[in-house]
Amino acid sequence: MIALVASFFSLFVGPLVYQTFGPLRRTDKIVGGMVLVIISGVILLDILPDSYKSIGIIALLLAAAGFAGPTLIERTFRGAADTTHKMTLYIGLLGLMLHALMDGAAIQSEASHGANGLTLAILVHRLPVGLTIWWLLKPILGERYALLMLLGMGLFTFAGYFLYQTIGQYDDRAIFAAVQSIVAGSLLHVVIYKPHADGCMHTSESHHDHSHSSNSNHEKVESRLSLSRWELLGIALGVIVLIFMHFTH
Repeated sequence: MIALVASFFSLFVGPLVYQTFGPLRRTDKIVGGMVLVIISGVILLDILPDSYKSIGIIALLLAAAGFAGPTLIERTFRGAADTTHKMTLYIGLLGLMLHALMDGAAIQSEASHGANGLTLAILVHRLPVGLTIWWLLKPILGERYALLMLLGMGLFTFAGYFLYQTIGQYDDRAIFAAVQSIVAGSLLHVVIYKPHADGCMHTSESHHDHSHSSNSNHEKVESRLSLSRWELLGIALGVIVLIFMHFTH
């Protein structure tokens, strides 16, 4: 039960740290670099290889569809870019909720067998997951709904813990691997095309207009240099976190 409670509160560590340093503009750049590396690493080194073992090349095709599908829709129907991006985000979040359900079942399974290796891995993975959810949702829906998403994910973990026996009866690795692959591609899409603080999407026409309304060429150059410096720092930190997560898996 201690591990279950810890898994719940671990979701809020990243957002708490982010909010503490949130007023600093460079914080978002650092977090952006970290999230991109960590999520990409988890998808490419953990999720997709696991799905590939269950359904083979179909896992890669579904992940490609989850990633490229929204991009094709956005480029074909410019007016629907923001809506498509948000729908893709919701698909990714739904997948995270289902994954939280499985995490809860895994914690119960380990507790019943007297082990703790997988539980430790779940706790470590939840630190960047909570940060990613907050970083993605806050610009679009605001703090209240980002917090509700974290609470919902925590509750799904509790549900998985107490419904362990029921979930075990309906465990279908092929279906889970297929859903996981699509969600992985969708999540990678929304991480790469994360909205600005004003809700403007990188792939939308509003972002194109927004980018041309910047103040001066000097400020643009300075902004790009700052972006590069802080994102590189975030990427470096992300690599360190990813390595630590790999060794605790």
